[in-house]
Amino acid sequence: MIFERSKNGNFRFSRIHPLLGELLQAVAMDPWERYPEGSSRLLPSPCGSEDLENLEDLRLDWQDHVQPGLRHHFDLERAVVSEDLACMTQRKGKIPSWTLEIPTDHSDAWLTTLNALRLALAEEHRFTEEDLSEKTPSDLETERGLALMQVNFYAFIQECLLQAMDDELGG
Repeated sequence: MIFERSKNGNFRFSRIHPLLGELLQAVAMDPWERYPEGSSRLLPSPCGSEDLENLEDLRLDWQDHVQPGLRHHFDLERAVVSEDLACMTQRKGKIPSWTLEIPTDHSDAWLTTLNALRLALAEEHRFTEEDLSEKTPSDLETERGLALMQVNFYAFIQECLLQAMDDELGG
């Protein structure tokens, strides 16, 4: 897979292997539906469990007024990503590959969506810092190994976008 800037200045991933293309398509999925247990980390309560008894009103206000707005924001960002994914093009050949172009003004939507999905996956599979920093290849014969590869792949996409954005700002 190659990451570069297109002629019009957008971010482009090309020569995307079909497996990685499928992982990219999964970014558009709703993490609350796909990973219900893991998604609890996306909209946590504003206070720790030890404080809940004393701060029940705060928790209820959070659930009624803040969480719906955050969820709506996630959904809007995910819709932008979904539109970009719908424009992925496939190059036919012996081994087909995909190209994805991300408009620069969609970068924040991608970063938000990828981060939400990574958090939900990590929580769902109870990945530790040690798991996430492991340098050996994942065991792709297990669901956990596939999920770890997915988390790392999404981190790679985020890193590419962040580095390009930083370069653009002269960092």
